[in-house]
Amino acid sequence: MKKILLSAGLLGLFGAAAYAAGGYGSAGCGLGSLVFQKNDGTQILAATTNGTFGSQTFGITFGTSNCNAQGMIKVSMVRQSFIEANYKDLSRDAAKGSGEYVNSLARLYGYSQKDEAVFAQLLQKNHSAVFAANDAGKAFEAINRLVAGA
Repeated sequence: MKKILLSAGLLGLFGAAAYAAGGYGSAGCGLGSLVFQKNDGTQILAATTNGTFGSQTFGITFGTSNCNAQGMIKVSMVRQSFIEANYKDLSRDAAKGSGEYVNSLARLYGYSQKDEAVFAQLLQKNHSAVFAANDAGKAFEAINRLVAGA
């Protein structure tokens, strides 16, 4: 549990930096960031707009709507930090195909709550390839390749 709290703290730390670098509020980039300004108290509306229209996913993919690669670099650091801090627990959860560590990592990779099981199955199916080297850095690289190919 302590590791999850530490990882959540890292996510908050890097997440805040990513928002600052992106020039948008806490709802992130997307159509909502263009319609609702950064600090005017309407971030819930910005997040709703992003979610309703899927503009955040599109913007991240194509670099539009205030989305850029600067935030993605920081997200990658958070993912790697999470894997390093929770390596053994993550390996155990991945082997059984479910668990809080796999679900948390799925969210860091952008999977929705309803698709966490898809991510867990991907890790379970490829467990030996991802965790065989007993090295968090190699696991991070292997997971990135898996997610990119999925």
